Amino acid sequence: MTDSLINDGASEDLDVFECPHCKQTIDIDADHCRFCGAKVDHAAAQKAAHLLAGVDQACSDASYLRNTAGTVLGLLIAVVLVSLRNGRLLERIGFQNSFLGFCILALIVSSPFPFWAMSWWRKYADLVSDDDEFQSARGSVRTAGFAAAASFVAFGALSCLILIGSAH
Repeated sequence: MTDSLINDGASEDLDVFECPHCKQTIDIDADHCRFCGAKVDHAAAQKAAHLLAGVDQACSDASYLRNTAGTVLGLLIAVVLVSLRNGRLLERIGFQNSFLGFCILALIVSSPFPFWAMSWWRKYADLVSDDDEFQSARGSVRTAGFAAAASFVAFGALSCLILIGSAH
């Protein structure tokens, strides 16, 4: 599931790279940097362009993961607020215990995020860059993955406790 949501980035933006001298983005076909005049090593430029494309794709994927996780969290909070105003909301859709219904809903919506985060880490584990946005993306994916895994474990345990308690 997650591989279909994440592009490989290999075919995107391989025509620009960051000049090693002035740090401006230039075309890999240029013989000299148009900003500082430094000579362009085309083999190094190709490698740098590939790295830049990978960093851009990793940042884009991390942003998508972070935003999706935030949206899901917002929806879960909305369900809690609506449930507090209308205590029988989850009972109307088939759950006799509304807290159990919320726990199951939280389990369902949080389950893909730890796997999605692991997929991101597997895909971009070898990518080395000191780009600030990339470092921030790594932190976002780590936070989203751990938060979703903790949520999954917590709501799974609560669901089990509720089911065990209702069986007695």
